[in-house]
This record gives sequence, structure tokens and C-alpha cells, in this order.
Amino acid sequence: MGYTLIDENGAPAKGTYTLLPDDAPKAKPFGQQLNDAIADVPRQLGLTARYGLEGVGGMLDTLATPFRVALNAVGVNSKPGSGQVLANALGLPQPQTAQERIVGDAARTVAGGVVPLGAGAALAKGASGVTQGVGRMLASNPGQQLVSAAGSGLAGGYARETGGNDGAQLVASIAGGLAAPLGMAAAQRGVAAAGRALAPRASAPQQIDVTINNALKESGITLGDLPANVANGIRNDVTAAYKTGGLLSPEAIQRLADYRLTGATPTAAGLTLDPAIVSQQKNLAKLGINSKDPLAQQLGQMENANNRALINGLNDLGARAAADPIGGAQTIMGALAERNAQAQAQISGLYGQARDSAGRAAPLDPYAFTQRAGDLLNEANVESFLTPDIRNKLNGFASGQIPLNVDIAEQFKTGIGRLQRNSSDGNVRTALGLVRQALDETPLLGEHGPSPIFGGNQMTVSGGLANAAPVASIGQEALDAFSRARAANRNWMQTVERTPALQAVRDGVEPDKFVQQFIVGSGNGASVMSVAQLKNQIAGSPEAMDAVRQQIAGYLKQKALGGAADEVGNFSQSNYNKALNAIGERKLNLFFSPDEVHQMKAIGRVASYEQFQPVGSAVNNSNTASTAGAMWLDRIANSSLLSKVPVLGPSVQPAVQNIVIGMKAGQALNVPANIAMPVPRAPLLAPGVALGPAAFMLEQDGRNR
Repeated sequence: MGYTLIDENGAPAKGTYTLLPDDAPKAKPFGQQLNDAIADVPRQLGLTARYGLEGVGGMLDTLATPFRVALNAVGVNSKPGSGQVLANALGLPQPQTAQERIVGDAARTVAGGVVPLGAGAALAKGASGVTQGVGRMLASNPGQQLVSAAGSGLAGGYARETGGNDGAQLVASIAGGLAAPLGMAAAQRGVAAAGRALAPRASAPQQIDVTINNALKESGITLGDLPANVANGIRNDVTAAYKTGGLLSPEAIQRLADYRLTGATPTAAGLTLDPAIVSQQKNLAKLGINSKDPLAQQLGQMENANNRALINGLNDLGARAAADPIGGAQTIMGALAERNAQAQAQISGLYGQARDSAGRAAPLDPYAFTQRAGDLLNEANVESFLTPDIRNKLNGFASGQIPLNVDIAEQFKTGIGRLQRNSSDGNVRTALGLVRQALDETPLLGEHGPSPIFGGNQMTVSGGLANAAPVASIGQEALDAFSRARAANRNWMQTVERTPALQAVRDGVEPDKFVQQFIVGSGNGASVMSVAQLKNQIAGSPEAMDAVRQQIAGYLKQKALGGAADEVGNFSQSNYNKALNAIGERKLNLFFSPDEVHQMKAIGRVASYEQFQPVGSAVNNSNTASTAGAMWLDRIANSSLLSKVPVLGPSVQPAVQNIVIGMKAGQALNVPANIAMPVPRAPLLAPGVALGPAAFMLEQDGRNR
């Protein structure tokens, strides 16, 4: 029978009404409700105890599943439900209403989540190596894990109480486990945003540049030293970081500049160098790279792309065009040989002019020469160290038996120089040098008036003293010509002595080790001054200058890759930085621009960031921790529940895993968030742990939590 409600005017009444039977209970007054609530406290405490026992017991049963399966395989009937059995034995109350059952679901998952957290904390404190790393992973960010467990339990329980089947409960449970921590993170960001709104803003363009330049100060560069596209990219990142909250990390900004300068992609691990984040990100990359989902693979693929970016950076600096060491050495040696030939041609020309001069036969004053030589030798007390040949020649000049003119004097000087170079006795070299000095100071005969007659064999000049001045003038021109030739030869030989590479070329060195010995090595032949002299001698040859650049870049790449090809080489930061430091910045500056040197050094730093495993980290190099991180999702895939949903079950585990890995990878690649500090951050953990292990437990009576 239907009813129509009318108002006082007889018109149909608007609204929605519920007809209650006459015996329906009336709402109790507040006092009675308070009495009932107080009386129900023991029951609620009992329910809480039941939920705790069932939650902890359920998690322990889950961990003991392999042992139970083994026992059942040999005939022992072992069943889960230890927590429920204990609660029943203690007579704890059972949930009666839908609300109590839903709250119970959440409480059980939270209680169950305490087990892996406690186990992880114990392992992190008392274990070592990979086991310690697994413990840290399990115990990381307990607040988020427990929130995830509560959200999973509430969502799964609500789906059950509203008629959802097993598959619907599973999907709701997973969705709740994902949504709860994300909602908590959103709330935290909202609080941070409110704080930023009340704080003074510091994102003005000039403040941005000041912040960046202060961060780059230790690197010895400024924004103005960077390419425009790199500088603008850093400005955009820092501007966005100011909007995410907190102060900015100068160290992270400095590392960001290195990444941008090399073309590599910055990640949270490389920007922060935080041991926990390094461990989590690298382990997450290992877990995701095994997936077929490109989104889940992106961290692993990013590591590979950054490795290629570092190699390409060296190629762009000249390594790509570098010939083999022998070919490169031949180009450089050819330029040195050509420079030596030019100098020798110039010296030969000067000597030719001196020998062709008319005053070569002009006589020198033998008395002045021998007297001056004797005085210098006596003053230095080295007369006894004269070689017999030189002593005999001095006696011959003094006695007039050997004539002394410009031509003979030049020959005598050449002989003295040869003896000096071949002698290892310092006193002998000193004595010879003093004789040479006396000869250089000897005047032409008649230049200062007539010399005393001695030895009975004094040369005379035709025409007497009247013709002395013209002859002296001509002789002086010859002396000056020989002096210019000797000076040119002396200067060039000094250059050769200061340039070991040039000396080696003159001596006929082989090219196979030329680059190592005279450019990139650490011996005297490759000292900074020696390499600077090398540069001076080949500066006129663009081909040789390019060859040196290419050989340096190629040498660095060879050290970084261990000789492997670009396509398969793994960039070694330790080998590269060792080689770079051995060459040294001063040598690099001789052949590369400041921007290129900055890039070389940035390549080394980024390689270090990418391969950094700090003390306290637990990077899973053996891949066992990533397996442990995935065990919670494997629990879903292997559960008896999924056998009831053959289509949904096998697809949920990989899909959820890939979604979570993708989200965590997105956090790792969020540059503005990673250069701001402090920033509330969800841990970059394996997906099962990020969702909370307890979120995936199954109730002992078969109901999905």
C-alpha cells in the first residue's frame, strides 16, 4: 500500500521520509548513550586486542608460509590463523557490525605492518652487508608504511561490506594502499605550501642568479662562464625549486650545474648523495630494469644514457677524431721537425753571411787575449783544469806561432763550446768558459793603438797603423756577423734543451710512446714547462695543435673505458679522474679553452656522482635486496586467492609494481624537488615495501583484506 504525505494546505509534501514501524526503537537520550559508550569500553578494548593478535599473527603466518608448506608436504596438517586461535582462546570479543569489521581490517593490517618494521630495524642495527641493507629497506619510513597498511585495510574491508567480491576487494585494497600515503604526502606538501605562502619570497631573477653563483663559487665558475642554454636551464630548475619549499642546497645546485654542463640527466641520488636515497634509487633501478614496462625501466635506462653522455662529452672534446697514438705522434713530430728545420736554416744563413764577410781575416790582438785569459783563470784558480789542447793553443797564440784573426777565433770558440758540452767536470767547464770570455773580449789589432811586439812573429797590417782603423772596422763587422750567428744558434739550442720533445725529434725518437712521454705523462719530458715549450714550437701548425687536443681527449677516454668501444664501454670514474688529475689543469689550459676544461672536470664529477656508493649505503650489487623487496608482491601472485580470479590475479602484481616503480622514478627525476631542502619525500624503495607489506596479507578465514 502506498502513502502520500500532504502539508497543512493539502498539497503533497516535498522531501524524503522513512516510515518506521510502531515498535521501532526511539533514539536514546544523551545520558543513556554515554552510559552505553562507557559500558562498551571493555568490549572495544577486547576487540583492539583481538585485532592486534590477529594482525601480528597473520603477518607471522605469512612469513612462515614456506615452512608450513614444507610440513604439509610431509603429512603434517599445519594451518594459518595462530593469532585468531589465540584470541579465541582468550575469549576476546568478535566484531559484530560492518563498522567494527572494517575498523578491524585496518587495525589488523597496521598491527601486521609492525612485524616487518621491527624485523627491519633489528636487521639494520645488528646485521651487516646485504642483510643490513634489506633491514634498512624494510624499516624505512615507518609512518608511510603504516598509513599504507591502514588505507589498504579500510578500502578492502569497505569493498567487502558493500558487496564486493574477492577481485574487487583485492583491487580496492591495493588502491587504498597506494592512495593513503599519497594523500599523506599531499597533505604534507599543503602544509609546506602554506608555510611558503607566509614566508618572504626569494624567487626574484636577481636572487636566483645570486643563489646559483654562490653555489658555484667553489667550482671556480659563475653563470656567466656557462653556455647560455645551460645557464638558463639551471635558472629554471632553481626557480621551480623555490616553489617547492624550504631552502636550496648549494651542493645540489653545484652538482646540477655539472649534470647540465655534461648533458647528463640529474637524479635524486646524484644531486643529494644521500646514502639512503642512493641505496633506494639504485636498488629501484635494478628492480625496474627487469620489467617490460618502459615507465618502470626509466631509472635503469637513465643510468645507461648518462654513461653514454659522458662518453659523448669526451668525443666532442676531440676523442672522436683522435688518430691512434702513433698517427697522432707523427703529426706532432712532423711539426716539430719542420720548426727545427726553419731554425737551422736561419742559423746557417747567418753563419753564411759571417763567412762571406770581408773582415774574416782581420787580426785580433793575441797579447790582449792571452793576458786576459790568464788573469781570469788565475782569479778563479782553475788554470790547472785547462785541457792540454786548449793550453797548447793559448801558448801558440801568445808566442805568435798561431795567428789569431776573426776566422780562427770563431773556429776556436766552436771547439771550446764542443769541449764544454762533452765535459762532466765543472771545473773544466768553468776554465773553458773563462777562455771563451777572454776571446769574446779580445779587441781587433790596432783598435786601441799598437800592441807590444812579442814572440818575434807578430802579424803586421799592410800600410801600418794608418790603415788599422779601416781594417778594424771591417773586422768588427765580421765579428758582429759571427756574434749574430752564434747568438741565434745558442738561443735555438737553449730552446731545444728546454723542449724535451724537440730534442727527442732531433735525436730520432720513435713515435709509439711519444704522446705518453712528452704530453700526458708525468716525467720531466712531460712537465708543465716542457709541454708549454712544445706548444710554443707547434703553435704555427693548426694540425699539430688539434692533434695534441685529440690525443689528450682520446687518452682520457681510453682510461675511462679501459680500451672498450663506445657502444659497450662502462665509464670508470676512478680511472678517468686519476688520469685527468695526472695531466693537470695547467697542461689542459695550454690546449683547451676554460669552458672545455670546466667540461672535462664536470665529466669526472658527474661520473663520480653516478657511481657513488657512500659509507652507510646499502646498494644491492648482488641483486638479492631487490628480490627481497619484491617478495610482498610475489605474495599476491602466489596466494590461493588469485587462483579464484585467474584473469585479474596474474595481471595485478606486475601492473602495480610497474606503476609504483614509475612513480618513484618520477620522484628521482624531479630536479626542483631534489635541490630543495628539506623536502618531505616518499622513500625510493621497492614497491612492496612502499605500499606496506601488511597491505597484502590475507585473512585466515579467506576474506581479502
